[in-house]
Amino acid sequence: MILILPVAWFTVRVAIVGFNLFAAQGLASRMQLSGSEFDFDALEKTTGHLQFQIGSALSGTEDPTWRFAESIPFVGENLYGVRMAVEGVEGLSTNTLAPAVKVLADGAGEPGASEQKFNYHALDELAPIVIDASSSIQPAIDKLETVDTTKTLPVLGTVIDRLVDVYSQADDVVQEFGPVMTVASSLIGADGERNYILAFQNNAESTALGGSVASFVQVNANNGVVRTGRKASSATFYNESRPYKAVNVPVDQSALDLYGTFLLDHSNTATSRPDFPTAAQIIRAWWQREITGPVDGVISVDPIALSYMLTATGPITLSTGDVLSSENAVDLLLNDVYFKWDSYAEPEKVDAFFQEASQKIIDKITNGRFNAAAMIKAVLKGVDSGSIMMWSNVPEEQATLDGSRLQGVLPKTNDAASVVGVYYRDTSASKIDYYLNTATTTTSDICVNTTNPSFTTSVELHSDLTAEEAAALPDYVKSAQFGAEKFSTEVFVYGPVGATLGEVSVVGGTEGSTYVMNTSDLGRPVAKFIVFLAPGETSTVTASFAGAEGTYGPLEVRGTPMINTTVNSVEPSCAATTPEQ
Repeated sequence: MILILPVAWFTVRVAIVGFNLFAAQGLASRMQLSGSEFDFDALEKTTGHLQFQIGSALSGTEDPTWRFAESIPFVGENLYGVRMAVEGVEGLSTNTLAPAVKVLADGAGEPGASEQKFNYHALDELAPIVIDASSSIQPAIDKLETVDTTKTLPVLGTVIDRLVDVYSQADDVVQEFGPVMTVASSLIGADGERNYILAFQNNAESTALGGSVASFVQVNANNGVVRTGRKASSATFYNESRPYKAVNVPVDQSALDLYGTFLLDHSNTATSRPDFPTAAQIIRAWWQREITGPVDGVISVDPIALSYMLTATGPITLSTGDVLSSENAVDLLLNDVYFKWDSYAEPEKVDAFFQEASQKIIDKITNGRFNAAAMIKAVLKGVDSGSIMMWSNVPEEQATLDGSRLQGVLPKTNDAASVVGVYYRDTSASKIDYYLNTATTTTSDICVNTTNPSFTTSVELHSDLTAEEAAALPDYVKSAQFGAEKFSTEVFVYGPVGATLGEVSVVGGTEGSTYVMNTSDLGRPVAKFIVFLAPGETSTVTASFAGAEGTYGPLEVRGTPMINTTVNSVEPSCAATTPEQ
């Protein structure tokens, strides 16, 4: 009888803590949903509820009786699991979630300002919270991973697995964007005026990083206020006295071997190499030589990214009467425009169309006329897909961007991920990639051979046109070399860091499709192919690589952001599969 009351009391305590934990798990899922939708008001309310539930649960697990009961077989592992989950969530909620959400909920703009001014003070407040988030997230994961879920109730195991998944996703975001937060306020002029070149890529004429650079806009940021300035097109950089004169930018010989002098003597193909720091420095050199003025960094955006941003700004009406929206931006900017005007006869009209479209989107952004939550989501999506990139001429800022997706570079090691890169460059002087479909299949024995695995990547290219459709295309879309007869595309397959190129092959395509060369670039072996496709044809190129001795992370494929999304298939199932690019 003496034991009945303590046992009953403890049973009630366990039930209350369990209720608090399961409520917290549900709140964590709700927070993940609110976070993915960038609903800061909902996020702030849910965080408050989470702190209450976790606080109640934590007080229950701190009792000495609880710790003693953890030694009881079967029951103990469940109680230990509950305590680890509670302590992990409590640390994360108190140290990271609550303070971060409070800053975010306050908003990014300064109310009452005569013009839109980004609140860089909020960025300064948020930066240390984001940077320190890993110190709360990783310990929470470590605590949960000490629980043997094979010895717990299935429902508790499910809760623990769910929390680990939520924390891991959050940690990925922190690792990717955390360093950028340390310089975010400086980038928008908190420490003095900054001048950037905004470069717009045209994915209808593919290059490794997206497409030919069609137009440029100067962007000035000073004390949180962002304005646009001078504009240019690729034609601006050429004149009769200096036709196609290369800019003075040092690049590796391997880059010149792969991409030729076009990398330096044509501003529109500066994005040929899958390394945005290379492209940005070339673009900066063109601007400073032909237009002059300080350039503190280069930002690249393509129409795919603009279509994402239009979900936040809403439709935009152009002076031509066209209404640009998230649904039609890619079609209108990368194909329909060439049916409206003859780009050979009236290039100034096409350039003006591009510049007005980009200018109006920029104006909406800089004037704050957009849905902030939708814009953040759009920008993150653009960065992740390679449609938004940035390089800074300020060494300290550039160092924080190194290795991030925003930097538009391949990883320098295989440790975190074993990345294979597949990139394209149109060489038929056309805008035909609106009609090109691409897919990759990458296989590896990485599951069983973890220290020096082999890799094989096959790349399929298919022309989604009939001969009749190709013949009816505007001349500017057709090949300047071959008309509607055929189109040429270079394919570059970058193997994992330190690997060695093995067998290569080319199947299908029109006569002339072939393996061109191999070299080493950016610390990786590269197989270069050229594929000629007549309308409706398909070709497949394949490259195999032998990995060097070392550490290999999950298998991934990255590549050019194509208009028709490249479908990347990665095998085996033990390795992480990348989403469509």
